[in-house]
Amino acid sequence: MQPDPAPPVSLAHRLNLRRAALYYAGLGWPVIPVAPPGAAVAWPGKQPLVRDWPVAASTSPGQIQAWWERWPDANIGIVTGPRSGLGILDLDVDKGGTASLSAVESRVGCLPGTVTVITGSGGAHLYYRHPGIALLSAADVHGSGLDVRGDGGLVVAPPSRHPCGHRYAWVGDVRGMRRETLADYLVDWPAGQLTPPRRSAPPPTSSPSPQAAPPPAVALRTSSGIPETHREARADAILRGLYERIASRPPGQRARTVYWAGARVAEDAAAGVLAVERAMPVLVSAGVAAGLTPREAIHSATCGLRASEGLVGRAA
Repeated sequence: MQPDPAPPVSLAHRLNLRRAALYYAGLGWPVIPVAPPGAAVAWPGKQPLVRDWPVAASTSPGQIQAWWERWPDANIGIVTGPRSGLGILDLDVDKGGTASLSAVESRVGCLPGTVTVITGSGGAHLYYRHPGIALLSAADVHGSGLDVRGDGGLVVAPPSRHPCGHRYAWVGDVRGMRRETLADYLVDWPAGQLTPPRRSAPPPTSSPSPQAAPPPAVALRTSSGIPETHREARADAILRGLYERIASRPPGQRARTVYWAGARVAEDAAAGVLAVERAMPVLVSAGVAAGLTPREAIHSATCGLRASEGLVGRAA
């Protein structure tokens, strides 16, 4: 079966992509343009559009402007490893990544919380500081669905769009984010050597530079017929209610409530009231605030979303 055609890309989304790419460059993270969903390439949504991309990746505003003038719909890729100072754990929920991470944590304890992205497919990218030693990129490290993006690696960054139609999104507010905001990368995963963190992550001590404006929020764009201002207000009210309900749950009910909230989001998204990529980070943040680990919150929200999406799809 052929995949659904990619939805039209609005001018606002194109501007968001360019602004976000410039923001990441301001953090010292080299970026490259990546083929958008629907592109006639082998891996739409993830394939670099420039040759020799580990070297070509840039933090130059001029180069980034030129790339996104040539490819205004391009997704954003961030190069991992020594150049960016990033080592990233990539959890693929569909391949059992949450179970694999749980098994690792049962041996070494819970990994420290850090800046997190919900991927378009419902997985997660956990952003850590590069350990300063060789960190090879590898798939299925210590279990299926748990990958490492290290030296010579690449991750797709918000607000890029996944081929399934959902956008990548940050969990929580990333304004003022700096390298110091990230937790230390704990392990040399490919060698299986588990080591304690060198230091805890201090809070950011400096404000963003003028050229490094934060990634713009993803605007809600639906065709429900509800006026935009009313739709935004209704979406905000729903998200506030879901957050408060999750965050106030006692132990034993938290994961179940996040699952329920994920199912509710799928129903509201099908009705054109709410964008999934806007809601998922809220659910994960609420779950963490209630006492769940990021892994538990992501797993519960994603399972609820997909269970309800299946029911909505059959009903349609």
